Amino acid sequence: MHRSLASRPKTSSAANDDTHTTPFDHTMKRTASQTFSTSNYYDTERYGMALDAVNEAENSSHGESALSRALGNLTGTFTRQKSRRRLSSFSSASAAPSRHRRGSIQSFIDSLPSSTTARKSSNEQQRLPLPHTDSGIPSLPVLTPSPTSANKGFSLKRFSSIRRRPATSLPSGESSKTPQQHTSLLTAQLMGGASARQSAAAANESRLNQLRREQEHTHRFLNGLISSDKPQFCDVDFNDNESGVDMTCSSPIVRTDSATDKKMTDPFQRLPAELATAVLANLDATSLARAEQVSRHWHEHAASSHVWRNVFLRKYEPEVHVSPAPIQMGGSGVGKQANGKPAPAQDWKKMYSARSTINKRWKAGTPAAVYLNGHTDSVYCCQFDENKCITGSRDRTIRVWDLKTYKCVKVYGGPNHRPTINTPLPMEERSERVISHPSVNGTKAGNKIYHVPADYHDASILCLQYDHEIMVTGSSDYTCIVWDITGEEYIPMYRLRGHEAGVLDVCLDDKYIISCSKDAMIKVWDRKTGVCIRTLKGHRGPVNAVQLRGNLLVSASGDGMAKLWNLETGASIKDFPSEDRGLAAVEFSDDAKYVLAGGNDHVVYKFDANSGNLVHSRVKHEGLVRSLFLDAFNGRIVSGSYDQSIQVSDYETGATYAVYKNWTTSWILSAKSDYRRVVATSQDGRTLILDFGHNVTGSELLVGEK
Repeated sequence: MHRSLASRPKTSSAANDDTHTTPFDHTMKRTASQTFSTSNYYDTERYGMALDAVNEAENSSHGESALSRALGNLTGTFTRQKSRRRLSSFSSASAAPSRHRRGSIQSFIDSLPSSTTARKSSNEQQRLPLPHTDSGIPSLPVLTPSPTSANKGFSLKRFSSIRRRPATSLPSGESSKTPQQHTSLLTAQLMGGASARQSAAAANESRLNQLRREQEHTHRFLNGLISSDKPQFCDVDFNDNESGVDMTCSSPIVRTDSATDKKMTDPFQRLPAELATAVLANLDATSLARAEQVSRHWHEHAASSHVWRNVFLRKYEPEVHVSPAPIQMGGSGVGKQANGKPAPAQDWKKMYSARSTINKRWKAGTPAAVYLNGHTDSVYCCQFDENKCITGSRDRTIRVWDLKTYKCVKVYGGPNHRPTINTPLPMEERSERVISHPSVNGTKAGNKIYHVPADYHDASILCLQYDHEIMVTGSSDYTCIVWDITGEEYIPMYRLRGHEAGVLDVCLDDKYIISCSKDAMIKVWDRKTGVCIRTLKGHRGPVNAVQLRGNLLVSASGDGMAKLWNLETGASIKDFPSEDRGLAAVEFSDDAKYVLAGGNDHVVYKFDANSGNLVHSRVKHEGLVRSLFLDAFNGRIVSGSYDQSIQVSDYETGATYAVYKNWTTSWILSAKSDYRRVVATSQDGRTLILDFGHNVTGSELLVGEK
């Protein structure tokens, strides 16, 4: 900022002016001190700006410099106080010794315009810069306004000359004062003390107002209240070119977050790979595929196996709701497992694509058909995993099938139940058939796979269930056999005796084995010892089906009632009645919230397990519903009926979206499914597989380890 005029050093033009003195009274000295004080001067090199609110170098809200205001007040003072005579007499005393240099003060006063003229040209005069003699920056040339009448316009150049005139005479003790100081005192006397104080107060108020406007402008800009599509200029022209403070804005202010001119930054070029993976893993598959197309860098992150792993498992990994976990039917379709968790280094993106294709085939109803030939009579029951399928038949044998080759690899039965050659006879097959190996019964290959175990059923095999250690089979011989299936050969361990009629269904977990019978009883067996723990009585007809979920058991009976039991107490908790006649099949959802039942009235009921209320009964067949399977995680209900059809329905709504009728030549006795296939058994002695993953690229990656 500007130093006060009183503190300016001597210039070269004042070198020989020390012999001249000009008397000043004390009033003029006090006025100059009050107006042009240097006590509050701040080093602009250190602080960047002068913080004194009364500093005359600061700019007013109207762009008025201190010099312009001083000169304006000076002109007004001359007019009001009739001071021409005083200055004329003063000029006469001092003009003679210095006339040959720059002219008298009288000539300077004569050159001043009237107050009216000064007011008219105040806008131009207020914007003229003040030359700096104490700055390393050369002063800009001063432009004088053109005269408009006989009185010439005010000339700053001439005033500059007067400022540098030496004093003609100096009182004793004041010889050290510079010509600039005398000029300041002269100006202060002309202005008067009251005018100086008024000017200082006005400058202070202008400074505070300007600071408020700047703060408000900054607040509005940072809060987005100023539009960035139009240039924003400061509302005052400033003349302080020394510090760069309060300079006129020469370029528009643009927000960095402006929507019209935003600099785009790729976040994945700055984020660590781990964070980029975490962000992209929250997308669905469709959005992730689009993200891969944004750029090469995005493709590198979006196609990452870590990202697709999270996307795949979030959608397809099954949830476990009860303990112990129910036995998994078929495969889970989530690839290889290691210690119960998904194994690393799998092609998750390709696996996701395979699952999506399989699901589309489910909706479109376009499976491939595979027929398993070998049993010579009705096949009542089945269970399968990703590697094998086990079936039980009225022909009193148990068969094990390889689901990679679809060939029979083992047959277990008594010596009197060995099948003969050319059985069964060839039967009609669907055009969708892709595999149907002929029976090897009675041949050398057939005899090689036939095994007579130490213990076996001598009657129809009506039901079975297995896990990774044991298999339990129930027969019309009133008993169950528990088999060890951990080795290459299945070995019978012990027999469960206690029912008074044929065993119609069995289920198990890691603690219990449950069996139900035509004798209307349900028996709970200790899995390790084979001892009967409890007998559940309550049904009034044959108990055709049971299913276990933790400490709860659900059963369906020919008496037309489904029941919910507590295994710890043996009490019947709730009843789920059918609308008409008996129930042949029952299912319990994995989260134990719903019970499904079907039977003689040709419909599938869905009950709320907590309230016992009927949710809906929309699945309808044309015959007895002999079999039910609920794949709650994939949202599907598979039902098999005596009308020779298999229906696939939506678990939530019960709406049927696929019907496969007459894919066998007789009744459907059992139908179960997993993520890619339905395995159904029929009275015609065949096992039918509806494979929705046949020849799907990447489907082999979905198979877990054996």
